[in-house]
Amino acid sequence: MTDQIQIPIFNSEEILSNYHFADRLNLYIDEVLEYNKKVNIVSRETSAAELRKIAADCLVPFEFLAPPGGHFFDIGSGGGFPSIVLLLAFPGLRATLFERTGKKVSFLRRFIEQSQLSAEVIKSDFVENHGRQEPGSFDFGTIKLVRPDKKILRGAMELLRPGAALIYYASAEKANSESLASFRAVSHHYYLDDSKALRAITFFSKQ
Repeated sequence: MTDQIQIPIFNSEEILSNYHFADRLNLYIDEVLEYNKKVNIVSRETSAAELRKIAADCLVPFEFLAPPGGHFFDIGSGGGFPSIVLLLAFPGLRATLFERTGKKVSFLRRFIEQSQLSAEVIKSDFVENHGRQEPGSFDFGTIKLVRPDKKILRGAMELLRPGAALIYYASAEKANSESLASFRAVSHHYYLDDSKALRAITFFSKQ
């Protein structure tokens, strides 16, 4: 049982204000909402305020880790949470995004080009395509709304440099249990804006 006294409560707007990227984030959220009128890249019911909270949640791992640098990969990028948020918040980051849905790929590529972000989008399933990337060449990885199984975790570990981690935006218990034996998983629990819903992030690395 997690000791609730030790669980931090983060404030979305305070987190976002730490990164001084309000104009860029607002532009991104506007683009997501506009594109979403034609193509579902996030739930149609999602408001701008909710997207701001999701963006803040994307940055929570760096309440526990040092600011990131270098080159990262994102598995199942969808509408760009967390990948685009991280690229906007941390200038200088480079990214390789894996997304298999064509319309989401089109949105990501268009926004990356117009915002002059350093990223490529690979229209493919991560498991099928990660082998084309240079092993040990990434400084960290991210995965959100995709449950990591053994193949995904093995592929991620192949790409990560020694000591680097895959950031999973959920608790380790939500991963496929059979996939966990070969990997070290460190989870952190937290609340965002209130204590109604317990959240977690997990850092996966090699044992």
